[in-house]
Amino acid sequence: MKNSIQTIALWVFAFITLMTGAQAAPYTPKEVGEQTTWTRQQILHCTQKETDARDQELIDQEVLFLRFEHENRDQLIKSTAMLNDEQAKTLKNFRRSLLRCRALSKQFPLPSMVDVYQNYYEQIDQIYDGLIEKKMTIGEANRRKVKLLEETQTRWSAIEDSIRKNNATQ
Repeated sequence: MKNSIQTIALWVFAFITLMTGAQAAPYTPKEVGEQTTWTRQQILHCTQKETDARDQELIDQEVLFLRFEHENRDQLIKSTAMLNDEQAKTLKNFRRSLLRCRALSKQFPLPSMVDVYQNYYEQIDQIYDGLIEKKMTIGEANRRKVKLLEETQTRWSAIEDSIRKNNATQ
């Protein structure tokens, strides 16, 4: 009976450890870098594969910049227009296509990295909803996206700095 209780307790502890994201053996900085690069490539590949090129082009040209260096970005940021019916339909299709790729972010090697991506997805969904529901203009949405990208990059940089510092002390 005592062995059964110990076995159950061990299984419960193992389950809780797995569910909370604790790692039995931490990744080396090199492994973190390799897994991070691989996961980012998988997300990019999935995005390119899953989204319709015409939808991408319309979104990028008329609604939300998809590439930060896009030549139309400043014009989109200044726009006072609301989405028209075609743009709203395209954004809904585009978003639905991207949902398939989001699960890949769970393959990042550190829970903090997964959190950064999950937070980004939650925030970008609020932007999509605001546009589709006509609660914000195209310009407002793009300004929020710029701010979101800056915040996301800051959080990501903090994780990378932490990895470098931990590597330096080892």
